Amino acid sequence: MKDVTPNDTHNFAVVGHSGDGKTSLGEAILHSAGATAETGSVTAGTSVLNHVPEEQERHTTITSAIFGFDAGGKHFTLVDTPGDSNFLADGQIALQALDGAVLAVSGVDGAKVGTDRMFRFCRERDIALIAFVNGLDRERADLDRTVASLVEIGTNPAVVTLPIGLGPSLEGVVDLLEMKAYRAGKAGDIPEELAEAAASAREKLIESVAECDDDLLEKYLEEGELSPEEIATGLVAGTRGAKLLPVFAGAALPEIGAERLLWGIANLLPSAADRPPFLDAEGEAVASDPAAPFSALVLKTVIDRYAGVLSVFRIVSGTLSPDTPVLDVTSDNRERFSKLFLIRGAEHVDVPAAGPGDVVAVAKLKSVRTGHALSAEKGGPRLAPIAIPQGVISYAIQAKSKGDEDKVFASLGRLVEEDPTLQLGRDPATGEFLLTGRGELHVRTTVHKLQRMFGVEVELKTPKVPYRETIKKKAENVEGKLKKQTGGKGMFGVCYLTVEPLPRGSGIEFVDEIVGGAIPRNLIPAVQKGVMESCEAGPLAGYPVVDVRVRCIDGKHHAVDSNEMAFKLAGSFGFKTAIERAKATLLEPVMDVHVSVPDQYVGDVMGDLSSRRGRVGSGEAQGSSQVIEAQVPMSEMLEYASTLTSITAGQGEFHMEFSHYDEAPAQVREKVVAAAATAKTEES
Repeated sequence: MKDVTPNDTHNFAVVGHSGDGKTSLGEAILHSAGATAETGSVTAGTSVLNHVPEEQERHTTITSAIFGFDAGGKHFTLVDTPGDSNFLADGQIALQALDGAVLAVSGVDGAKVGTDRMFRFCRERDIALIAFVNGLDRERADLDRTVASLVEIGTNPAVVTLPIGLGPSLEGVVDLLEMKAYRAGKAGDIPEELAEAAASAREKLIESVAECDDDLLEKYLEEGELSPEEIATGLVAGTRGAKLLPVFAGAALPEIGAERLLWGIANLLPSAADRPPFLDAEGEAVASDPAAPFSALVLKTVIDRYAGVLSVFRIVSGTLSPDTPVLDVTSDNRERFSKLFLIRGAEHVDVPAAGPGDVVAVAKLKSVRTGHALSAEKGGPRLAPIAIPQGVISYAIQAKSKGDEDKVFASLGRLVEEDPTLQLGRDPATGEFLLTGRGELHVRTTVHKLQRMFGVEVELKTPKVPYRETIKKKAENVEGKLKKQTGGKGMFGVCYLTVEPLPRGSGIEFVDEIVGGAIPRNLIPAVQKGVMESCEAGPLAGYPVVDVRVRCIDGKHHAVDSNEMAFKLAGSFGFKTAIERAKATLLEPVMDVHVSVPDQYVGDVMGDLSSRRGRVGSGEAQGSSQVIEAQVPMSEMLEYASTLTSITAGQGEFHMEFSHYDEAPAQVREKVVAAAATAKTEES
């Protein structure tokens, strides 16, 4: 890694829809820059970016790959991100610590839902973008159609390079800034048959640049031309100001257009010194100054079989060297860095120091996790941590072998540490351990990794739905009685309870209305305890009882035989009887569901949600996609991920969160009660 200033330090991600050739494009960039000896192949398993066994098996990216390299006197860090919605969040986390991105777009199919999704994500976070239209060497490739699709998702595309030929005849690109043809990385004259098209495309490029700046527009309208310097300056300003999207053309596999794309990365996307400043927790800008106190953001955690756990971070300010004491601002723990590593795919190279914009790694930090902010031990800026997307689908998980429980959960803990979009926890309502991820494939891939890396196997099951029970009417003056007097000291306690329904979300309310000492004051808490313990398992299917007010209105006691246990049991008996008289019913959890799908699938998705007893609201347009909002019972959403994938050919995504409990329909209640009765019979 060269010792360069922040002005010559660039880090960027390759983003876009799954299957549009992001990894192949990354390989072409690396080879074009001289960072690799040959162009790696995803299908042949020689890619330096897809080096995880699960990626090589599926021929798709499931985790962000990082590769640092030097070219042309500058230092670059390339981050190849997943496009599949199951793994997309991994790239979105990394993007928040980077300075720019290359949006890979299919030259055959144009912009898709994943293209739109990542474009909007970058724009929302002020991440500068350039685009590369990939696959122009394929049949049916069409640059104009692809550019039109970029307009449809809300971009302002400005074509910078034109293809020389299309499909199998693609042989190079024309640079509209230099008005030179590039074949095999070498500049030459524009083919005569393309001269007119190139001149016309250049005029459109100049118009797009001029429209981004009032002074340039005025000069262009007056003189009809801009100088090369003015065009370049305007293009840079338009790119970094999010006013236009420079579009480069080519094909990754034959490495056509990659050299011009690398020029665009180095000259149009901002360096570490040029990007909008990172903000600290108080909203103050943190300058990319090598002499300033150290600060950094952790963009990834990697479990390495040799180095252990690697924390990969982007340095925001200051200069870092080995054996430096630092503060984990997020966990408020102190750490000491040992060796610094430059990540080059699966290879790790020792480096003596790193500064603003560099992406490096350190092994075996105790408290540091993905998303955490790091700072100098004394006086360093406290950056705001990176936002971590949460999981959307849960599976109940258990070890296949009973003796492996401890090993399973310890190993899963390490995978959760590596991938923070996974969550592992226990549902207190059902007692099950749940593994939550961004999609079914995400969870199942995690299980595969668990077996490969740690040699343990688990079973995945659809999780239980945390139903609740409540009442529909009031039951008054219900007796709860315990009388046991068979010689010697007995047990005696009587309480009279009234139960009535409460609004949803109210829980259980116990009201002491005893007067005149019908129950001694010191024994009333025993009645309450009996009631509360009985609430843990309702009469219908054994689910917790909620949203009930219990009024203890009267009682009887015996001077000798009454005690806490007697009144606890009396309270329990009385409550159970009262609940049955008050017409017990079942409540089911209802989720707020947000589904993002391409326009052509909106009708099918809304129909499917309605068939799941969903209440579907109005959709909201976001580029070429629609966001559908609905409220759907949780029991209907447990297998929704695979259904949505089937309906939308993998182009839809969703997330959901708990909204409220609602009364379950009679057919659902009967099914749940019957299942509980069967389970109880089998246990006995």
